[in-house]
Amino acid sequence: MMHELTPKNVKSTKSKQDVKQQDAEDALSKKSLTKVQSHFLVPSEKLDKVTRRVIAPYAQIERKGLKESEQKARKYLDINRFNVFLDDEIDLDALLYETAMVLKNFTNSSGVFVYTVDQMKGEIVLMSQNTKNPDRHEVNIPIGENKVVAAHVAFTKEMLVLDDVQRDRRFAEGLKWIEAKVALCMPVLKPDGECHAVLEMYRTHAEPYDDDTVYTVVSVACWAGAAVHQAQERITLQKTAHLNSELRTLLHNYFCDLASIDTMLTDMLAIVKSFIGAMRSSFYIIDKEYFGDDVYADMWDDGWSTEKSKMPRKRTKINLSREHTPAGLVSRTGKKLNVNDAYKDSRFTKEIDSTTGTVVRSCLVSPIVDKHGVIGVVQLTNKNNALPFNHEDEMIFEVFISYCSLIVHFYNMHQKKIYHENKNIIYNDLMKLHLKPCRHDVEELMETNGILLPPSNFRTYDYDISEGNREEMAGLVCYMFKETFADRNFERQQLAEFVLSVLSCYRDNPYHNAQHAFTFTHTMFMILVNNTGYFEFAEVAALMISGLCHDLDHPGYNNNFLMLCKHPLALMYKTSILENHHYFLAKKIVEDKQIFSKLPIVDQERILEEMKYAILCTDLAVYFQLRAQLAPLIADQTFDWNDNQHRKLLKGILMTTSDLSGSCKPFGVAKANAQCVYEEFYNQGDKERSMGYTPLSMMDRRRSINQPAEQIQFLSVVVFPCLMLLQNFFPNIVQLMENCRKTQEAWHEEIETRGQRLWRQGESVAASQPSKILIKSCFEQDS
Repeated sequence: MMHELTPKNVKSTKSKQDVKQQDAEDALSKKSLTKVQSHFLVPSEKLDKVTRRVIAPYAQIERKGLKESEQKARKYLDINRFNVFLDDEIDLDALLYETAMVLKNFTNSSGVFVYTVDQMKGEIVLMSQNTKNPDRHEVNIPIGENKVVAAHVAFTKEMLVLDDVQRDRRFAEGLKWIEAKVALCMPVLKPDGECHAVLEMYRTHAEPYDDDTVYTVVSVACWAGAAVHQAQERITLQKTAHLNSELRTLLHNYFCDLASIDTMLTDMLAIVKSFIGAMRSSFYIIDKEYFGDDVYADMWDDGWSTEKSKMPRKRTKINLSREHTPAGLVSRTGKKLNVNDAYKDSRFTKEIDSTTGTVVRSCLVSPIVDKHGVIGVVQLTNKNNALPFNHEDEMIFEVFISYCSLIVHFYNMHQKKIYHENKNIIYNDLMKLHLKPCRHDVEELMETNGILLPPSNFRTYDYDISEGNREEMAGLVCYMFKETFADRNFERQQLAEFVLSVLSCYRDNPYHNAQHAFTFTHTMFMILVNNTGYFEFAEVAALMISGLCHDLDHPGYNNNFLMLCKHPLALMYKTSILENHHYFLAKKIVEDKQIFSKLPIVDQERILEEMKYAILCTDLAVYFQLRAQLAPLIADQTFDWNDNQHRKLLKGILMTTSDLSGSCKPFGVAKANAQCVYEEFYNQGDKERSMGYTPLSMMDRRRSINQPAEQIQFLSVVVFPCLMLLQNFFPNIVQLMENCRKTQEAWHEEIETRGQRLWRQGESVAASQPSKILIKSCFEQDS
């Protein structure tokens, strides 16, 4: 209803004395309510929807349209007074008592009793005025029907209005503490149906409680129950948030190797013990490596809270299968336990700690599980207040267990890591033993210091090791190294052992073998000695060593096949699988033989970095990327020798040229190299066919007739463009270009020759019908 405003030119009829008296009454009223009401004033928008929905049917609210006289005549209890239940820090017992006092005055009751409900013990506890120290005045009444009014209400969870307490035969003890005439006993129920408290108001005079009074008490009790539940949940959430923060800090230190497992577990057990208020905490990690029916575990135990020592106690092994303890039961069943009194439980041993004499009674035990089963157990024993562990403790403990699963998983991974690291050390020592070259070979190489007089055509691109003795490869490699970069700062014996070890690491493949590595190194040697001054010492050393090591331990299959069969190398490296493996072994042998020991650290790191890039560039997938970047620089004449990125592109092309130089030899050698390549390809194709795949044409043994055409295409698409790019920088590689051109022409002649032979063969067998059928079936199979 809209109120009429008083005009400004009309004076108020109230006297100054009336105004002063009204102000004094208002001040007195505010002063009397300040203690109760000052912290009740929480804006309604802060209430969540659940709370509003719970209190909406019961709350007494001011309706618009009521006359001022009706408002004055009606008693009104402001529900906002009880919003203090939503504060962050509250004493629920004190607040319940204060609420009861407000209701006592509002309902004109002679007095009020407040009982809190202990669900664990099945009792109601009379709350005293001294809520700060309730244990000194604690009075307990068993919950049950038809004896004591408050105990009956706690049991039935329904309110009682007794108009004549003394004549009600259901309750022999009445209100127990006082002879009242009338009583109103109201349960404070939380939304989940649990009875949190009982409010018992009484009158010593025979005036029954009317319906409006009962309705008001019901409203406040409903609101108090919802608010208590929300307050308890918020407190639990605050504790779990704090626990999360503490545990995250500990895990961060552990995962970053800033703390050991013993230190981290000790701190975590101390934290959860403090949050829940337990006297003892234990942590078990199941030993999955143990073979047998028994369950063994590593145990961390921080001892009883009454002990002076703060040091963690760890028993290396404990057999949980043979111990009749809650932890042993949980490890076998995988189910959590909340035991109120383990001492009286027949499933467990009556355990008394020999040091402190403390009896193990209440305990909270939870398994730590993964997809394979139980991997650990955590146990808290005996609460400090001698009460069992409640629902709030279980919620906090659940948060702790989620972190424990991470710890155990990481711990097991760390143990496996330590195991495999030591295993790798053993394998490494074994590999060193087998990589050590024969003493006689080293001595022979040291005596001659390599080949004193290399073959006459050694400094030409036409030279191939097949012309001489393959046993001379090691000496010739040492000679090339000395001529390019190893004339100083390299120990002769270390270099000799390095070369012999590298050559011995090549498998006996048809193509990717030590002979191919030598051909690569020789071509690189020829380009570098004929074009001195373009590259620095570290670059030259890296290019030469990379040439010798670029196909170390090549299995004879390409990267695609390794991915197809899920080879371990394919699981280790995402791209350039074999090339990464080649560099790993090259780096390993370089470090084992210590050939860079006389070089500054800066040069050692630089050479290894250059080697990695150079070897990865032998992947043809990388070559096509480099070619696409370098070609525009040449066309636009913007290549800059001082630009490291430009130099890297050129060194990549230089590696590919040397890798493909087997096709740039005289045709007899180039054809033999091609046959070796095809033999490897066909071996891979046979493997793929046995796995149920259709091999590519170049890898299909049934299509070997296509070899010449495929070689012409390979030279045109891959080799010639690479040589043309490099010739822009080093024109003196013209011999490689010429050999490549002649090889291509020779393959054309091979096609013509094969074509004549095939035509004559077909003509000679034309009269033979079975041969025609055979030829037709072969062509159908090829197609």
